[in-house]
Amino acid sequence: MELEDSEGAISTSSGVKRNLTPETPTGKKQRKQKLKGPHITAEDYELWKNCDKWEAETKKIVEAVLKKLEETNSNNPNEEDLLLTLKKKMQQLKEKCLQENIYVGVFGQTGAGKSTLLNAVLEEKSLLPTSSSGACTSAIIKVQSYEGRKFKAEIEFLSEQDWNNELKLLVELCGNEDSDDEVNDEDDKEAEMAKNKLQNVYGSSGPEKSYEELVKMNIYQDIPKSGKKLFREDNAEDLSRKLDPYIRSQPYQTSKIYWPIVKSISVYIPNCQILPEGVVLLDFPGSGDSNKTRDEMWKKSLMNCSSVWIVSAIFRAVNEKIVHEIFGTSIKSATNGGRCHDIAFICTKTDDIEEQEYAREYHLTDEEMNLTDDDLLEYDGKRKRYCIRHRNKHVKEAMKKQYEEKWTKLMTKGSTQLEFSKEDLCVYTVSAKQYWKLEHKEPSNIFAETTEIPSLRKHIIDLYLKERKKVVNIYVSEVWGMLLLLISLNQNKQNEILKSRFNTINKEFHVSLEAFNEHLEDICKHLQDHLKHGVQEAEKKCGKIIQQHTERPGGRNYQGFHKTLKAICRNDGVFNSAKFGRLDINHDLAKPLLQQIDNFSERTLQFNKGRRNSMKGRFNRIKLSLTNIIDEPLPTKSTAENAWVWKCRKDFMKTEINRLFYDLTKQITERKQHFYNAPSLSVQCSMKPAYEEAARKKGAGVVPFVKKILKEHIEQKHEEFFKDARDSAMEQFNDMKEKLKKEIHGRMTITLELGFSQWSGHNPLPDFRNEFDQITLIWDEVKDLSDTD
Repeated sequence: MELEDSEGAISTSSGVKRNLTPETPTGKKQRKQKLKGPHITAEDYELWKNCDKWEAETKKIVEAVLKKLEETNSNNPNEEDLLLTLKKKMQQLKEKCLQENIYVGVFGQTGAGKSTLLNAVLEEKSLLPTSSSGACTSAIIKVQSYEGRKFKAEIEFLSEQDWNNELKLLVELCGNEDSDDEVNDEDDKEAEMAKNKLQNVYGSSGPEKSYEELVKMNIYQDIPKSGKKLFREDNAEDLSRKLDPYIRSQPYQTSKIYWPIVKSISVYIPNCQILPEGVVLLDFPGSGDSNKTRDEMWKKSLMNCSSVWIVSAIFRAVNEKIVHEIFGTSIKSATNGGRCHDIAFICTKTDDIEEQEYAREYHLTDEEMNLTDDDLLEYDGKRKRYCIRHRNKHVKEAMKKQYEEKWTKLMTKGSTQLEFSKEDLCVYTVSAKQYWKLEHKEPSNIFAETTEIPSLRKHIIDLYLKERKKVVNIYVSEVWGMLLLLISLNQNKQNEILKSRFNTINKEFHVSLEAFNEHLEDICKHLQDHLKHGVQEAEKKCGKIIQQHTERPGGRNYQGFHKTLKAICRNDGVFNSAKFGRLDINHDLAKPLLQQIDNFSERTLQFNKGRRNSMKGRFNRIKLSLTNIIDEPLPTKSTAENAWVWKCRKDFMKTEINRLFYDLTKQITERKQHFYNAPSLSVQCSMKPAYEEAARKKGAGVVPFVKKILKEHIEQKHEEFFKDARDSAMEQFNDMKEKLKKEIHGRMTITLELGFSQWSGHNPLPDFRNEFDQITLIWDEVKDLSDTD
């Protein structure tokens, strides 16, 4: 039972007091303001503040313990080593960062309303520049909250070398250095994109100049030597105005345009009450970029996303091709080494509807819409609101069904490992325009209730709190375990009992470790077998792949495809075409190996199911075998004091084991993407000489020459470089395997040594009982919360 005393402390039956900082009037005002927002419930807000409180109080306890340990000395060499290890552990706990970034990727075609949507979600109407016309940046825009007073933005530019490499491609796409007279209707969009970039950076005459002439113009003289530029403004509107030339180009714009040479833009909102610190919204530009550096950043950022938002105007959301493509890309991110466990489809512009036409199309009667003769003055408004609701519901159901079927189809293939379920596929219908009317309480706004902007905010909060609870739980339990160890170290009356138990558990650990190492070697052989089949399949298909990529996509010949093909070669086999989307020869050549990696990963590296022979299943077996033997009672002759000390030691070891396997799971997730990407990168490296030779070809009839170069190269070298691709994947997996072995052995060895250590010197360790009582109270609260999930 807890009683509050007059000093604002919490007293418990054990006599321990937890001091609580009184809430200031300003803090109380901010809390009330925050609770008014429909994006966060009172329960969520309480959990959010509790997590912050638990972390802060636990950090204070760690600092107090570390200070006591630093003031402790010993003349015994063994005790000095133990003391050093304890200090190191507490120092690591003190420095541990619990605010890990959670990335939310936002995708959508130009005109889908991404920037308008993000501004509404963030409650900043003028933060990100919005436009229905004009070119937009190819860079990723990162938006996050920070503890500061001003709105801030950091522009990171491409290096001069990276831009010059892209410049060669842009000049070639414009056709200035190629006398090919072929009909090039298919290349018009590529040339238009290239001319747009050159005009923005070099002026209206840019597309007519040669590469050498453009380089001499030295546009980088205006770029800071650091490659970065920082803006700070008092309000979002002023910052947005400064960002404009780095994000887009507009008609009649007189200032210099920089967006084609921008690598990334980071926008920081001061003390944003809507976006928790650590949550980063990534505004993705379509499906990548022709610039290699930006494209690599695009792929890496996508792999790091925990959640993906796919944005589309509601009137084309169900059938829009790019929506399906982004969903497929997101699925690949989730399955092939990425972290995505949540996908949301966001249908924008829900207020854009011709209600009379819609009602006629869906045979909606006045009776069905509950319209009467008494409603003549409000007839149009009520009909429009009903039609909006009807379409929202219809589109939601259609999209949910459509993508659940795609999810089911992927699962039944047996070669895809998904870290999320069908229930994690969400659909939201929003109208930013109506939301702003709601915020300003315009009396004419009768449609505001149909927008789900507040639901999207709740979606962000749920993502944040799910991860926050997890990391705080692990952290508090680890500190609690360390204090259990510290308060038991002064008990030195059970050397023989501890020594006997150590031998038993240490033996069991090495048996489990040996079995795990054998398992790793077995799955390594399985992977080799999978990749062997992948190599054989890749060798059979490689000629056909080259044939497909050197002909016009969807056509019977390659007429008019020469600029795109040259761009692919100049870009080392990868090009994001304005006409055809993402083209990647390397990925397609390596696809048979990637499919085998999928088959292998589905059985071994999946963490949403604890199959017996999966990595998670093996982790669970090691944890179970160790915790079972740790939980075995001491001999009956043991004293109550010995039993108490042993309980402290075994609880310490179990918390360390839980933390170890939590960290190992994260490491595997982080390293999977390197393992999966290795074959494509290896193929790209092997094909590079052919790409470079093909890119140098000029003049009429260039496509047959390019086709011949690529085909001959792969026919001569395919056995060699598909085996290199296999070896590259194996190298990445072996590296991960060896690090796993080392990590488990090293950390478990330290855990067992600490769990059975003794402090038997003349100088006792400091008294940590007060810190232990404090952390126990916190742990009881955190543990109770996790038990209810």
